[in-house]
Amino acid sequence: MGRTDSYAPTPGAHMKHIAIVALALSFIFSTVASVNAQSAESIWIETNMTAHKTGETVIVTVKAISATPIQGFTFQIRYDPACLQPINASTPIPGMNGLSLPQIVGLVDASFASTTPQMANGVLAEVHFLTLAGCQTNLTLESAGLAIRDASGFAAPLPGVAIGEKNLALNIDSAVGASQDQPLLGTPLSLDPQQSSDAKDPVVGTALLVILLAVGIIFVIMFVVYRLLRR
Repeated sequence: MGRTDSYAPTPGAHMKHIAIVALALSFIFSTVASVNAQSAESIWIETNMTAHKTGETVIVTVKAISATPIQGFTFQIRYDPACLQPINASTPIPGMNGLSLPQIVGLVDASFASTTPQMANGVLAEVHFLTLAGCQTNLTLESAGLAIRDASGFAAPLPGVAIGEKNLALNIDSAVGASQDQPLLGTPLSLDPQQSSDAKDPVVGTALLVILLAVGIIFVIMFVVYRLLRR
C-alpha cells in the first residue's frame, strides 16, 4: 500500500497564521491612512506664545498643506476686541498679494491672490494682534479656504480642504510689557476696522454708482427693444 502524506495545521498554527495576516493588513491600512493624512489639504492656526503682557504683539501663524498649487487663500479669525486689536497680515508666498476688504470689529477677514499658481506647504500668512488689556481670551479660525483656477480660467475653491487646529487660548497679563517691532513676512495688509471703513467708503460709493449706471443702461436698452418688438 502506498503512503500518502497529508498536512493538517494545528489550531495553534492556524491562529498564528490569522494573527500574522491581521497584523500585515493593519500595517498596510495604517500606512495608507498616514499617507492620506499627510497629503490631504488642510489649514490650521498656531502661535509660539500663549502668555503675553498688555501692549505686546501676538503673532498668529496660518498654516496649510496642499498637494495642489493654489492661486489664492482666505481666512477669518474671530477675536475679542476688548482684549485684542488686529494690526496687519502678511504672507511669505511669492506673488501673493493682499486684497483690501472692509473689516468688521471682532473678525479678521483676510484674502490673498496670485496671478500664477503657487505651492502652499507650510506658512500661508502671519497675523499680528496688539494686546489691549489683561484678560483670558481665545482666537478662533472661523473659516478658511484655498483657491485654484478652474478650466475656464476663473477662481474656484479647492474642494476637500479640512480645518485643523482652530482655537488658540491666550492669557494676557494686565502688566504693561515692552512694545515689540515684529518683522513682517511680506507686504503688510492692514486689518484695522476703522482704517478699512474709512478707506473703503469712497471706493464702495463709486462702485455702487457704476453698478447703478450699468443697471440703468441695461434697463433702457431692454425697454427700447421691448418697444420695437411691440410695433
